[in-house]
Amino acid sequence: MKKRFLLILWQLPQTLLGLLVLAFVKPEAGIIMHGKLFLFSEKFRGGMSLGEIILIRSRYCKESDMRNHELGHSRQSEILGWFYLPVIGLPSLLHAIYHKIFFYGDYKGYYSFYTERWADKLGGVER
Repeated sequence: MKKRFLLILWQLPQTLLGLLVLAFVKPEAGIIMHGKLFLFSEKFRGGMSLGEIILIRSRYCKESDMRNHELGHSRQSEILGWFYLPVIGLPSLLHAIYHKIFFYGDYKGYYSFYTERWADKLGGVER
C-alpha cells in the first residue's frame, strides 16, 4: 500500500493531467490491466499514457501493439516520475502533431522518435 502511494505521488503531475483529460473525454469502456486503468473512447484520437491512466481510441482497444506501446509510456512515467511530462509527454505530443500536420496522418517513421522507440521497447512491441 505504501509503495502504491509513493508511485502515485511520483507520477502525480501526469496522473492529475490524466484526470483533467477525463473531464473532456468521456470513456465508453474501461478495464484494469497490468495495474493500469485503460479507458477507451472514440472521441479520443489515438493513445495517451498519463501516469496510472491510459487512454486509447475505442477502435484500437483490441490491438495489442497499441495497448503495449501505451503501457511502455506508462513505464516511462514510473521511471521518470515528475520528469515524464517534459522529457517524454510534451516531445511525444509535439511529435504526433508534427506527423499529423506534415505527413497527413501517415505514421510511417513515427515510431523511430526516441519517445516512441523507448515506449515500444518497454512495452515489448517489435515493429
